[in-house]
Amino acid sequence: MIAFAGEGLTDFIVIKNLLIGFFNDKNLPVTRLLPKQTEPVGWGNLFNYLSTLEFREGVDYSDYTIIQVDTDKCEEWKDDLKHIGDDDSQVSTFIDKVITSLIKRIGSDYYYENEDKFLFAICIHDMECWLMPFNSNQPAHYSKMVGCQKAIENIAIKKGFSIHQKNYEEGKSYQTLSEDMKKNKILMQKHALNPSLKIFIETLQKAFPEKRSQKEII
Repeated sequence: MIAFAGEGLTDFIVIKNLLIGFFNDKNLPVTRLLPKQTEPVGWGNLFNYLSTLEFREGVDYSDYTIIQVDTDKCEEWKDDLKHIGDDDSQVSTFIDKVITSLIKRIGSDYYYENEDKFLFAICIHDMECWLMPFNSNQPAHYSKMVGCQKAIENIAIKKGFSIHQKNYEEGKSYQTLSEDMKKNKILMQKHALNPSLKIFIETLQKAFPEKRSQKEII
């Protein structure tokens, strides 16, 4: 079983659909540790949760636990992290720093005792950026790392809805926007267009080498 702890319901929906596509399994069991309900959690509540006994019990019960966080507010974390803007040359190094920050909050001793159970989904700078390759018809936007919320909202409006409507709380708009992620062929074709999404998929491939697509193996 895969567990999820992240910033909100919409993030969980996107990650779950991505996992369904990666494993090519529409019945894939993914359980939500955080958020518990439909309300947004935010990075502050997520960070507090990572140090709790409840979180550790969830990790112990699961085969893998995915920790998701956006980095748009990283300068408020008090970890000497700096916003990297759209400089894709810094993505890998920056993600390593973010993971170090998360490990500190989990607790180094506990983390390294259970290192093989943790997977990190670091969205630079917003989860909406991971949706761009699957929704935009402008190739220049596929690798977009800043201004993604506004860009996705413009796309959503053209589709006849808004990510800011009441259905945000139920995740309906994000279910629609991440629908193509559930299709293995599309996911494996497009994930590498976004720098931080590419790194997360590579993380999954290392953890589950048997799930790599036939096209990649060939």
